[in-house]
Amino acid sequence: MIERCFRALKTTQIKMRPMYHWKIDRIVAHVKICVLALLIERLVELKAGMPWPRLNDALSTLQATEFHAEGSRFIHTSRASADATAALKALGIAVPKKVLAVEPLSQDMAQA
Repeated sequence: MIERCFRALKTTQIKMRPMYHWKIDRIVAHVKICVLALLIERLVELKAGMPWPRLNDALSTLQATEFHAEGSRFIHTSRASADATAALKALGIAVPKKVLAVEPLSQDMAQA
């Protein structure tokens, strides 16, 4: 079953680099994490009703940017694309607000 999961992982769009573990506990943990990642990816695909590469492209357009102005720190999000909005809605996740946070700058940040 684990070998089948690894074959499936290798044919998906998940970017993985080689991992070399020598201790059995680390090997077992690595296998479990990889299988869990594959399971989560597949569950998200099924719930959203779109393939992982399309989901990844759509959600990667969402970004948060930090601005400093007038002694405050602002965290602002990009506009969600139609695909990103549809994916988030299908997954039951709210589209992020335009402004995530407004905080006064700390003394260290204000002087920089």
